[in-house]
Amino acid sequence: MQIDFYEHYKKKGTLKLDKESFRDDLAIDEPYIKLVKKYLNNSGRILECGCGPARTALSLAFNGFQVTAVDYNDKILGVAKENAINLGLDDKIIFILMDFFNIEREFEKNSFDCITHQGVIEHYNEEEIKRILKLQINIAPLIIFSVPIKTEFNAKEYFKDSMYRNLWTEKYWLEDVLKDFYVMDFKVVRQRSDNLIVVIEKFSKEVIEQIRESESNKNKGKFKEFIY
Repeated sequence: MQIDFYEHYKKKGTLKLDKESFRDDLAIDEPYIKLVKKYLNNSGRILECGCGPARTALSLAFNGFQVTAVDYNDKILGVAKENAINLGLDDKIIFILMDFFNIEREFEKNSFDCITHQGVIEHYNEEEIKRILKLQINIAPLIIFSVPIKTEFNAKEYFKDSMYRNLWTEKYWLEDVLKDFYVMDFKVVRQRSDNLIVVIEKFSKEVIEQIRESESNKNKGKFKEFIY
């Protein structure tokens, strides 16, 4: 399933970025960037999947990261390149026209230190999300992503369009959707919407089960805030 994000952003009037709107984006992205910096040094190699107009990619590049940004929509990728030029960051991002379901064809294992995306994978069904993350964790040892979650604020203020998206609770994401992955960190923050930011680290299924069994023995009956 492919959504025409170009038309979506065009209708919202949020395709083009200028210095003022970029300053706003940097402030909105601060909790996300802070978590990325917690796990990567500022020269880390990042693959931004589903970059759209490049808001997150530009925020990451502005903060010193080496960014490669991919998107399957050539129109929106063209806008992303223009935004990078307008903000003087075009020499800090590599843009590639690509469906991120095909990243294993283009990149070898551990080609990047981290894969990032914000507001992307909630537009896919649960099985597709798991497939996406399994592909990504082979390309980088870390995935840091954010998704909007089911809250009263989100229900009232956002997502009144007809675009397909899954608004699940924090608990459903962590206990069901991500049960086969090692979630080493997560937090809920208010950006444009109430978002769950998740950090996934690469471990084998056997190691994940051992870690969870150990944590379960230590914290029976508790839903941990930091490591699940």
